[in-house]
Amino acid sequence: MDDTMQEVGHYMSSPVLSIESEATVQEAAQYMHAQHVGSLLVKEFGEYVGIVSESDLSHRVIGGGLNPETTLVSTVMSRPIYSMDRYLPVEEADEFMRKHKIRHLAVTEEDKIVGMISIKDFISFYYARSFQMME
Repeated sequence: MDDTMQEVGHYMSSPVLSIESEATVQEAAQYMHAQHVGSLLVKEFGEYVGIVSESDLSHRVIGGGLNPETTLVSTVMSRPIYSMDRYLPVEEADEFMRKHKIRHLAVTEEDKIVGMISIKDFISFYYARSFQMME
């Protein structure tokens, strides 16, 4: 298999989708639904300060009995934002995410976030890998 196919950057989603920290959880959930994504980076004063995911919404908002219409994203987001360089191997990202028990990982190039990779993106990688082995 071509080395380029195994880099994190090949499987990442881009552009990065984000929401302002002062947005409500309901706004975040609606945006995630409309974009068919499981997480959003959270911005404050133009900088990424956290990440909000489906898990945050279900565990912290619904599980915590919070009102999605009034709860701000900043109160339920996760931090820090874990990241990995786009040129590293996908297997390394998989191992890193398992170790840190996260489902979404920011992808960087020259220390700037340029994309996201999630557990579901690994399906493409492992499918392609198993298909390659069968040939």
